[in-house]
Amino acid sequence: MYIGPFYFDTKEIFLILAAILVGLALQFGWGMYWFDKRSLFTIIILMLVTKGLLPSIHNEAFFILAIVTIFLTLYLPIFQIVLFYFLSFVLFRLLKVI
Repeated sequence: MYIGPFYFDTKEIFLILAAILVGLALQFGWGMYWFDKRSLFTIIILMLVTKGLLPSIHNEAFFILAIVTIFLTLYLPIFQIVLFYFLSFVLFRLLKVI
């Protein structure tokens, strides 16, 4: 599905739905027991932007990077998670994994 310069696949639609649900949890104060809602929302938006701008990303490697990044939100501050995500993403692009 094309919306302007962006192409949305089923994975992007899932990320949009996740961003909407986490945004609603932030707005209405719903509890998420293990995860910090703000850092999870930030990571989802970063993933959505990178996946939307680069539609040729290899999905399996990006999925592993996404899962590792989301589970790191349990233990690390948001700055370290964003740094890990961008450095891993750049290294994956340079090594042609993604």
